[in-house]
Amino acid sequence: MKKTSKCLFLMQIMCLVLSFSCFADPKVIHVVVALCDNKYQQIAPVPKAIGNGQDPKNNLYWGAAYGFKTYFGKQKEWQVVKINKPDDGKILEEIIYKHQNKDVYLIAQAYDGKYIDDTIDDFIEYSAGKKQSSFTIDNKQITAGGKADLVVYIGHNALMEWSWRKFLPDSWRWETLPNDAQEQQKSRYAAVFACKSQKYFSKPLSRLGISPLILTMHLMAPEAYSVHAMIDAWLKGESKANIRLKVATAYSKYQKLNKPALNMFTTEYSQ
Repeated sequence: MKKTSKCLFLMQIMCLVLSFSCFADPKVIHVVVALCDNKYQQIAPVPKAIGNGQDPKNNLYWGAAYGFKTYFGKQKEWQVVKINKPDDGKILEEIIYKHQNKDVYLIAQAYDGKYIDDTIDDFIEYSAGKKQSSFTIDNKQITAGGKADLVVYIGHNALMEWSWRKFLPDSWRWETLPNDAQEQQKSRYAAVFACKSQKYFSKPLSRLGISPLILTMHLMAPEAYSVHAMIDAWLKGESKANIRLKVATAYSKYQKLNKPALNMFTTEYSQ
């Protein structure tokens, strides 16, 4: 091959690679937070100021020191792009973040604690690949919900009081999906930061074919430092074992434990 032809060929390849990178879909993380609520949830009561599920500003899981909004607001790699107040009444605040160094968007929603059942319903539907929602950011279309690469639930484990009451339609079950849809579901991840989530969430999530990233095995505090550690390690492409270690290490640091709380977290569904 002549030198000029070779150079032209290499330039064409570079242009092709650049075109693919420009049009590649961004990675999307969707986090739903059921605000802590002394009145409407069967929880061990917390101080009134942080246990009002209708007050995201001060809530334990949102506006308090280790709540999602406050904690992620201090992380330099996450830039707040937009803050919304949806009209449906169930979601009190919605924040869209953009990663400073990666093409990754994070949508975090604070649900009124009174509607914790709806929060879990939405999380299950998103995990099933259903109920997609779109956002336009800087003329770019971002699709979350059932299209998100990682779906996260934070809050009280209301499944400890009731089994997920919706019948799982056959069209949702992983084994009934077309092969391409099965592969897509296996490439998506779900995480649940709530007490004993492996025991209670494994049944519905495993039937949907979505891969578990982090589940919990004991009573725990679902605060944002553990979620941040998981997301950071996942975006770096680390193994599940390393992700679990990073999450356990962060939890132990903030809970002032002597060693990583590896017995608290798992990356697999229960059998």
